[in-house]
Formats: sequence, structure tokens, C-alpha cells
Amino acid sequence: QMSLLEYIAAVRIQARWRSHSAQMSLLEYIAATRIQAQWRCFVAQERYLIYTLVTKIQARWRCHAAEQQYLIYKSAAKIQAHWRGFVSQEQYLIYTLVKKIRA
Repeated sequence: QMSLLEYIAAVRIQARWRSHSAQMSLLEYIAATRIQAQWRCFVAQERYLIYTLVTKIQARWRCHAAEQQYLIYKSAAKIQAHWRGFVSQEQYLIYTLVKKIRA
């Protein structure tokens, strides 16, 4: 059998141990929460960085595609202008020949 003093001492020791254990659990919880927050922040930054890089690549690609379309349009316009000039010259030559023949 335990004496009353031994019982009180055992209860106090157990209480202190439970308090210490609870405090350690709380500290571990706080540390885990901080680690998780840091990890989420890191992941969010990485995702944002990837998003900005992808956006820049897409913008540059669209710019390149637009430039290519403009060059194609410009080339087609030049070809059409030269063709119209050629046809116009041909028509003028025919007109002058017909005019000389009739004269």
C-alpha cells in the first residue's frame, strides 16, 4: 500500500507529465502547421512561376504567329500587286496594238 504522501507525489508527477506531454504535442502541432504553411507557400510560388513562364511563352508564340501571318499577307499583297501590274501592262499593250491596227 502507498502512503498518502506517495499517492499525492505520484498524482503530481503524473499531472506534470501529462502537462508536459500536452505542451509537447501542442509544440509539435504548431511546428507541423508552420512546415505545412511553408510548403504550401513554396508550392504556390512554384505554380505562379510556371504560370508566368507559360504565359510569356504563349504570348511570344502568338506574337511570332501574328508576325508570320502578317508576312504571308504582305507577300500575298506584293504578288497581287505585281500580277495586277503585269495584267495592266498586257492590257495596255493590247490596247496600243489595237489602236495602231485601227489607225
